[in-house]
Amino acid sequence: MSMKPRIAIIGDFPIGKIYSKFPDRVSSYPTWLFNLYKGFATAQDYDIHWIIADKQIKEKEVYRSENQTFHLLPATSLTVGLYTGYILNRWRIMRCIKSIRPDIVHSWGTERFYSFVTKDFNGKTLLSIQGLLKAYGQRARISPFEKKHSLYEDGIIRAAKFITTESPWAADRVREVAPHANIMHWEYAAEEEFSLITRELEEAPSCLLIGNNTPVKNVQLAIKAFSNSALKHVKLYLAGIPESSYPGRTENIIPLGKLDRQSLLSYMKKTWALVHTSLADTGPTVVKEARVAGLPVILTTDCGSKQHVDEGESGFILQPNDEQALINAVLKLTESKNVSISMGAHQREQCQEKLSIKTMVSRILEIYNLIISN
Repeated sequence: MSMKPRIAIIGDFPIGKIYSKFPDRVSSYPTWLFNLYKGFATAQDYDIHWIIADKQIKEKEVYRSENQTFHLLPATSLTVGLYTGYILNRWRIMRCIKSIRPDIVHSWGTERFYSFVTKDFNGKTLLSIQGLLKAYGQRARISPFEKKHSLYEDGIIRAAKFITTESPWAADRVREVAPHANIMHWEYAAEEEFSLITRELEEAPSCLLIGNNTPVKNVQLAIKAFSNSALKHVKLYLAGIPESSYPGRTENIIPLGKLDRQSLLSYMKKTWALVHTSLADTGPTVVKEARVAGLPVILTTDCGSKQHVDEGESGFILQPNDEQALINAVLKLTESKNVSISMGAHQREQCQEKLSIKTMVSRILEIYNLIISN
């Protein structure tokens, strides 16, 4: 082992945010990886290496930023990889790992090929769960690609020597696959801008839903509930949902399409509550962002992040697909501005502390030290 512990982190890092050569690799990648990068800028006692493989990368390249090294590798398309067991991508990643000689290989997410390193690498590994396709597929229809890729998931989870999950719900799903897995809780930070929001509610009551039209997000339940005459006075903003969706919708349902960060912050500031109707979610980032921003949240029992919502105090936790319960919860949260403000403020500072970059980095360094000494 080197004097300074060397960590190889493998995941969908948004390299375009720090390296203009790849501008397309910015918006659709996990925000928490960039938060980790920002936090590691002051972690001088560790030698941090990131490995990123993507078809947009045409040749191997090494890039340095904030005392961290980025190894950029060419990759096959996901479709080719899916039907070949990602063999070429895995070979390139393993060759890169051998050149780095890390003390720990830390891979992110079973939804992509990066997590195969938990099976391929013979040293100490850490797998951080992002989403769990098998659990999603058990609760809603998933895409053919996701269904095919999910067949790899069980083997990856069982091979992992150490696993982190960001919610008790995700930990329970992992134990269904690997009952004796070594699982540690680790929260992924919300972006700092959300903590700085000062809420100024618009006059008419409104709710915000952030997601997409995939079945697992269950936007249809929210559409149905807000179409009910009992909620006709409450607007529902649908961030991430195209305007062409739901052509027969009532006037109070407003698709916003894809929002940039400043627009999203603006809606967080003025809406009265966040609605998250997902049928399965390991740890929805939008719920964390809402809580650090001071929004009350309505979400389902099949969602991670509900550990940040106190029932009846900072929001409501409902059974999936319970339309009437959703209507009742919205009515309570939009009863008055004071109700929304006071419920959103409940435990806000505690959420900000738990979901800060400082806490995120401190916890993962603690986990790294534990693994190295094990």
